Amino acid sequence: MPSEVCLSVQDMLTGQRLCQSSSHNDAVLAALNQQRSDGILCDITLIAEEQKFHAHKAVLAACSDYFRAMFSLCMVESGADEVNLHGITSIGLKQALDFAYTGQVLLEPGVIQDVLAAGSHLQLLEMLSLCSHYLIQLRTLVVYLSEYMPTHKIFCGVIQSSEMSKQMSARMRAHPSNDSSVEEHSL
Repeated sequence: MPSEVCLSVQDMLTGQRLCQSSSHNDAVLAALNQQRSDGILCDITLIAEEQKFHAHKAVLAACSDYFRAMFSLCMVESGADEVNLHGITSIGLKQALDFAYTGQVLLEPGVIQDVLAAGSHLQLLEMLSLCSHYLIQLRTLVVYLSEYMPTHKIFCGVIQSSEMSKQMSARMRAHPSNDSSVEEHSL
């Protein structure tokens, strides 16, 4: 459904009117994601841990300075059909690509390290912001459970003792986030 735009007096006199579709952006991105899933019109194959992922250079470059530089500057990868990404797991790359095409990322304690590494390496700043908020919420849950629900101390001990928790606690103290623009969905 088109959204209404207020007209100025100048617009009324000239007959000009900016009309905007409220669904076009989402529909285009959804169609590109479907093309990616079907392997249609993809112009790059990314490889992580020997697993191949098809994608569109334009979509990747639109959401990542890393890919924009890779595909638009005179780098070897700009003309390549396949690019091997070192230092990123296949799980992290899959999540990063899903985010690039949908704006959503499914986070859980078992994959957060991979997603953070991929987001950092690929410079997906919005995804990193979502990860940061997720970790803050997870840490808050652990603190709550350990203080107010002593029967969950075993669960809290497992999470608190993990290497990820230690690293992220240090990161959260060093870089507190006050970004309230993140939209959250509980699973």
